[in-house]
Amino acid sequence: MNTHWSTDAVFYHIYTLSLSQATFHNDYAEQKHSLSEIEKWLPHIKELGCNAVLFSPVLKARTHGYDVTDYYQIDNRIGTNAEFQALVKLFHNNGVRVVLDSVFNHCGRDFFAFQELKNGNKEYADWFSGVDFNKTSPLGDSFTYDTWGGYYELPKFNPKNEDVRRYLLKAVQYWMDTFNIDGMRLDAADELDFDFMSDLRRITTTKNPNFWLMGEVVHGYYSKWVNTNTLHSVTNYTLFKSLFSSHNDNNLYELAYNLKHAVPLQGLPLFNFLDNHDQPRIASNIHNPAFLGTLHTLLFTLPGIPSIYYGSEWGIHGKKENNSDQPLRPYINIESPSKNIPWLESYIRKLADIRKEQIALKQGSYRQVYLEYHKPFVYERRHGNERIYVAVNIGNKQECINLASEYHGNFIDLLSDEPIYQQSTHSIVIEPHSSRIIKAE
Repeated sequence: MNTHWSTDAVFYHIYTLSLSQATFHNDYAEQKHSLSEIEKWLPHIKELGCNAVLFSPVLKARTHGYDVTDYYQIDNRIGTNAEFQALVKLFHNNGVRVVLDSVFNHCGRDFFAFQELKNGNKEYADWFSGVDFNKTSPLGDSFTYDTWGGYYELPKFNPKNEDVRRYLLKAVQYWMDTFNIDGMRLDAADELDFDFMSDLRRITTTKNPNFWLMGEVVHGYYSKWVNTNTLHSVTNYTLFKSLFSSHNDNNLYELAYNLKHAVPLQGLPLFNFLDNHDQPRIASNIHNPAFLGTLHTLLFTLPGIPSIYYGSEWGIHGKKENNSDQPLRPYINIESPSKNIPWLESYIRKLADIRKEQIALKQGSYRQVYLEYHKPFVYERRHGNERIYVAVNIGNKQECINLASEYHGNFIDLLSDEPIYQQSTHSIVIEPHSSRIIKAE
């Protein structure tokens, strides 16, 4: 059976504007050529074991990239269309897929249709949701309108307007033709119109059957979005929350419950992460840095598609400050990064290698095997005759597990390459804050 390329993907998530050293406010006056800064990261991305990259927004915008000004131009603070086209080709030549962060729910105030509306052209009123000329906006407009999250810098599109749909869908086809991208992350997909997403799926699949659509969904039943009519995947915020909080509370029951109940249809190919451009760095979100090992074991061995947010492989810290996301999106000099947790990068590389070789970790079923309070959490990933047991011990003392009732043969620990002969002992030792990835032979 053919599987989609995303099944084998390990993503590296880049906040492009920061790594290109773009100024936060765009005056549109100067054309920069900074994508060479991104190019420098390619060897590291490959060495880490990642084979796909997610570029957070690259289209021309006023500030953070989600307030798009022009859907047909790469942001002048980072480069030109031709330069981005060349960058994508370079990544492809190195076996790395490219996915763009895309904004269809809203735009920026500098977008041409909103400027027309501001200038009194009411023909564009229907391009936006909730336009009301009987009220004024907090930013001094002679009308008010719906927004994303109450931010009037982000006017919300009216997805039922055919001109809007046509404009956005043509822009997507332009990106596919011009940049040859492999997929898109849909920002604020939990607010997007389902008919629009269905049109997007149909058009992109017709143009490229392997094109991948992943949506940002924070709340909800994921199967509403992930199906044959709309998206291939969504952000797995349920897993994200339960991963770090179950460690901080020493309560892996929360994680196990969500794996069993909170995510419908366990087999959904969800997009898994420990942090991203909107959330605190995982090293800042946990009480004990020793948790980073077991957290990454879970990230790479649970069902779904793992993603590493740039710099977090070195355990860098970052939290929102004064309601600003900028501390989550720093510039990092790839030639001299600060490695707060020196061992983490090589551990992630090992996990990526294991996942690459083991089909059960990419396509296998999930089954909880063992969980007891303050004891290791053990689960099975299985594909055909291939069985892998993953055990994580988040506690402060050595523990043992017994898999004799699960399998009567021998095992090998894929992390250490250590053979485990059950004839001599039924107890498998797990050191504090460590993992075993055990394959039945």
